Amino acid sequence: MDKGVPSNLSPQTDEIAALRQENATLSQQVKRLIKAEGKLYEYQEELDAQLKEYKDLYELSKKNNATLDIRQIFRQTGEYIIRNLQYERVVFFEHFDSEATGYAIRVFDGYYEAWEQSAVALLVIGEDDPFLSPLRAGREYLFCQAGCVRKELAEYRARLLMNEYLVFPLGSSSPLPQALLAVGNSAGNAEFYHRVSDEEGALLGIGNLVALLTSAVENYISYTNMETALEQERLAESKYRGIFENIVEGILRTTADGRFLGCNPATAAILGFDSPADLVKTIPSISQLYVAPRRRRELYKLMLENKEVKNFEVEMYCKDGSKRWVMMSTRAAFGGQGEILYVDGMLQDISERKRAEMALQELNEGLEQRVAERTRALETANADLRQLAGKLEIAYSKLKSAQSQMLQQEKMASIGQLAAGVAHEINNPVGFVMSNLNSLKKYTEKLLAFIGSQDKAIRDITDPAVERQRALLEILDGDRKTLKIDHIAADVLSLVEESLEGTNRVKNIVQNLKNFSRIDRAENQPTDLNQAIESTLQIVWNEIKYKATVHREYGEIPITVCNAGELNQVFTNLLINAGQALRESGEITIRTWAEGDNIYLAFSDTGCGIPPEIRQRIFEPFFTTKEVGKGTGLGLSITYDIIKKHEGDIEVASEPGKGTTFTIRLPVKSGPAGENS
Repeated sequence: MDKGVPSNLSPQTDEIAALRQENATLSQQVKRLIKAEGKLYEYQEELDAQLKEYKDLYELSKKNNATLDIRQIFRQTGEYIIRNLQYERVVFFEHFDSEATGYAIRVFDGYYEAWEQSAVALLVIGEDDPFLSPLRAGREYLFCQAGCVRKELAEYRARLLMNEYLVFPLGSSSPLPQALLAVGNSAGNAEFYHRVSDEEGALLGIGNLVALLTSAVENYISYTNMETALEQERLAESKYRGIFENIVEGILRTTADGRFLGCNPATAAILGFDSPADLVKTIPSISQLYVAPRRRRELYKLMLENKEVKNFEVEMYCKDGSKRWVMMSTRAAFGGQGEILYVDGMLQDISERKRAEMALQELNEGLEQRVAERTRALETANADLRQLAGKLEIAYSKLKSAQSQMLQQEKMASIGQLAAGVAHEINNPVGFVMSNLNSLKKYTEKLLAFIGSQDKAIRDITDPAVERQRALLEILDGDRKTLKIDHIAADVLSLVEESLEGTNRVKNIVQNLKNFSRIDRAENQPTDLNQAIESTLQIVWNEIKYKATVHREYGEIPITVCNAGELNQVFTNLLINAGQALRESGEITIRTWAEGDNIYLAFSDTGCGIPPEIRQRIFEPFFTTKEVGKGTGLGLSITYDIIKKHEGDIEVASEPGKGTTFTIRLPVKSGPAGENS
């Protein structure tokens, strides 16, 4: 007996305990069965849902396979995604044109505001966009949730108007997929739709759809390519037939022994037959058309050596027995043993050319006689030409003289233009010199009056009466104050100094004018070009001082032998032109420097610049953009001639609206002074 069971229990009690134990066991089994049945029901629901999904997917596949309109396929698929997969928004991108540079939206569906529809319809994804890099590397899809921080993915949340999205490639991905599918949800409505996730279960439905859609896209591409190829083949055949029938050159094919296998209408027309059939029926072999049978043998030999022969000229008989020159180009097709199987040829009617050649030959013979006669006539005319040449030399000499006069007139015109400015510059110092001298005259008169008073006072001071002396001194002090003797004594030296300064300025202006014109030295002299530019600046200062700030950047340059008067004319023209180029105000910069055996001088302004279309003409004589009466068009032409005379160069660099720079290069010359320029 077990220790845990009381010895006084009856057998009936044991049976009841056993039944209770069995009942508890059965209860546990029933609970497990009920739980298993619940699991089975859940599995059945999932299976039913999957079956329904597969059925709907199958129906979609049937509809997509029933059409070859890719946009209809996209629209049907978009409706399926919205209704069955329950994403809020669907976008299809298309890239079927080989010349396209990216993907453009073709179909989009789902809930969008009106402004969102307009924005998303214009979205384009470039082929080289980093956004597509993972797909180019072989990724199956692009995945972006609301918290994504990858820049290239996060940027497209705003562009796609989706806060979370999945992007799948559709069709072959070599080199790029033909289309893209994007599904997702907006930020405000995401919680009401199927959330974007990269879990296997969440991707199952969209993954199955993408597989079927990829197949439909590839079928469409294959069909489109096949239709395109067939259409191109039809066009090529039609084009070839049109060329064959309508080309003006004859096209033919013969056997190796010359039997016609076919020809186009132009061949029959060239040889005088009514039609290709008439030619093939009438002529057993092309050999009988050759006027010289040896030419057929020569052609056959050339084909054996080179396979093709071009521009082979031969004379042939026509149907009516007349002769006609033709030019043949042929190509032979060879068999495995090196034998000619057939010959393709092209004929051109050159009868007119041959007749022209014969006529030209006859004409040449006649021309030889005419040339001999003409030669004799030309010998007679040469004597007249030599006489005319002498007259032309005299006219040329007069023209050169006139040109020299024009150059001198232009120089005198420039000097005349500057005369008013020089007069203005001289008048200023002369004016205040005269004013100071007038004041000095009045001061002197007062000093003389005071001196007279002093003389009288000195004579009267000898009076022994003391009161009289005091009175005289008071009178003298009064006269000093009245005549302002103390002020005159302090101011008279200042007036004299200013007068001297004014006269020195007049002297300098006259000297600069003398240096500028070089009236007394019109020949080559050793010259400091920096000083020459400075002298010219003083002369033209009145022309530019009211609107130009002049910057001098003189470098250390060697003394060179040149005609300073002519170069001063160059500097004058460039400085005046620079001042005229400034609209209201601006800057003129003068730079000089030396490189090797050359001196460089650059004149820059911040004016209106020179348009490119006239920049090449500015050195032409009489070319000017100024109004009538304000310029002769000779200034820059004379400048160019003077620089060339000094064996130098002048270049211009200009940008409209920013300014112009003229750069002069002059070789450094040393030698005896006095040589004519």
